[in-house]
Amino acid sequence: MTLRTGAFLKIGVIAPAIMVADVWLAQRLFPGFDAGAQFISELGGPAAPLPEVFNYGMMIAGIAGLLAGAGFAHALEQAGSRRAVSAFAGLFVALTGLGAFFAGVFHWPDPMHRACGVGLAIQFAPLFTAWALWGKPGYRRLASFSLGWFLGLLLVFALLTGVWNVRTGNDVGFWQRGHAFLGLLWLAIAAWTLEKGWKASLTAEPEAATA
Repeated sequence: MTLRTGAFLKIGVIAPAIMVADVWLAQRLFPGFDAGAQFISELGGPAAPLPEVFNYGMMIAGIAGLLAGAGFAHALEQAGSRRAVSAFAGLFVALTGLGAFFAGVFHWPDPMHRACGVGLAIQFAPLFTAWALWGKPGYRRLASFSLGWFLGLLLVFALLTGVWNVRTGNDVGFWQRGHAFLGLLWLAIAAWTLEKGWKASLTAEPEAATA
């Protein structure tokens, strides 16, 4: 599992880029698409000229997210020695991937498309990552960063759902993209940082054994 954990964390760095690139390309291939007034999921719906671009891209990104979740769980447990909390952090990352996969499999406006809502689990991944790493040498910056990011994501999610009536019918797509982008950006940064820590721990183990 050692080698796979490092590989899965690297996939966690790449997965957000796949999702962002997929949305960007699908939108470019959809003349007249209104990024503010329309939901992202409509890029894979019947009105899209090439819905398979979005749908297959989401499926690929979703599988990558599932693998990243496994990497997170093992790396966090190794770094913080908090098995249950680490498992939940990995689960929330994996659910984000599962949500993307469902978005590609169950095309808009299929009623089953609502299953992609499990992807909102990314909201809690930073919180549990901070919990798993809190007070652990070498990971204080990532823990503090993740906790702050969670609070920021929580605020954006509240605005997305209509709190304080900031969101309008013409910008819901922008709020949706903003929340998704912030979650994916955290995922890439956290996966990159954990992969560096994981690699360093593997290097340190043989040195400790020969000391």
